[in-house]
Parts: sequence; structure tokens; C-alpha cells
Amino acid sequence: MPKHKPIRFKDPTFSEEAKKYVERFIQKHPISISVLKAVLATAVVGGVLTTAFVAPGLVAMAGKNMAAKRKEKRERYQQMWARFHDLRKRKDIEYVGENKDGELIYKFSDTGRIIAKKFLVETLTIEYPKKWDGKWRIITFDIPEKYKKARKAFQRKLKEVGCYPAQKSVWIHPFPCEAEIAFLKDVMAIQPFVEIYLTKEMPNGKALYYFRDLIKKYI
Repeated sequence: MPKHKPIRFKDPTFSEEAKKYVERFIQKHPISISVLKAVLATAVVGGVLTTAFVAPGLVAMAGKNMAAKRKEKRERYQQMWARFHDLRKRKDIEYVGENKDGELIYKFSDTGRIIAKKFLVETLTIEYPKKWDGKWRIITFDIPEKYKKARKAFQRKLKEVGCYPAQKSVWIHPFPCEAEIAFLKDVMAIQPFVEIYLTKEMPNGKALYYFRDLIKKYI
């Protein structure tokens, strides 16, 4: 294990909502998450990179003896430390200074924030409920041309998570996704341009047909 002062990530860019979402993500995907994403997740939530702490939920511990657990944690940490150095060499993260506890403070650079935001968007999914509440979510947006890239990224993500495009700027999903849409609005900085409405009626026959099999599973 390399000996060094603890690395503390501190970046004001990301809201508490974004941080909570990332924390839930790494807890649900402790093994499948890549080492680079683990470092980015640690940075987004304001975590610490040190020999004593990797990131909650990122190391598989179940069913292993203590020696195996220590080895796995050590190897995972060394990989994360290498990815941290890669980000620093590419100037995706910047040194800020040292705090009173002796921690070295780093934050994302402008390019690093772009990488982190892409990671945040990639992690987003809509979780299916145990039972459908009978309500439809209508997502509408009017994103100005100056935010064209964000608009296209938002549309791509809506399609990726299974929303139905009733129109270019009107998308539909039957399951709760208010928190996820709010999360996307925050990360993509398009808060004023996106709205989501709930309705019990769905007159769009194409949307009903599109979701017919999915809904049957959760009625």
C-alpha cells in the first residue's frame, strides 16, 4: 500500500441530490462498477481516497476469509490510486490545498466535470415498482438552441431509460421517474426548460401499445 496523506475530494458543482443518487448507485452495483467510475463516484460524493477507506460498497466481502478480504481491498485500492493519478496527469482533477486535518484537497477541472457529468448520466435508470400506481408521467421540454448538446443528450437518455416519444419534446413513461428527471435537469443544467406531469388518463394509443407488455407485469 502506498503511504500518503488522505485525498479528500471537494467540489461544489454537484448537488446533494446528485451525491445521494451516486451513493445509491455504488451500493447497488458494488462489483460491476469500473475502477475509474469508482474514483469518479468517490469524487462526486466528496469521499476520501486513503488506505483506510476505498468507498462504501465497492469491495466484495461476502463469503471470504479475512486474508482474502484484505487482499481484495488492497488490490482495489491500488487500482483506484492508479486511476486517480491518471486523472491528475490529464488535469481532470486539480489540487486545491491541504485542510487542517492534513487531507490533500482536490476538485474537478472544467474537463473533469464534463467526464463526471457523463458518468452521472450513464448511471441513471428508472426502477420499476412492485405495483404500478396507475399514473402516467408526461415529460415535456423546450430547451433553447443554445443548449442544443444538452437537449440531444437529454433526449438520448429518455430513450435509453425506456420513455416513449409522443413528440420530439413530449415523452411518456408509466412508472415513477420524477426524481430521475429532476436529477437529469440538475446535472445537465436545464432546470428551467423541463416539466413533468402526472395523469391517470392516457389517450395516446401508441403509448398504450408501446407499454402494454410492461404494464401487465406490474398491475
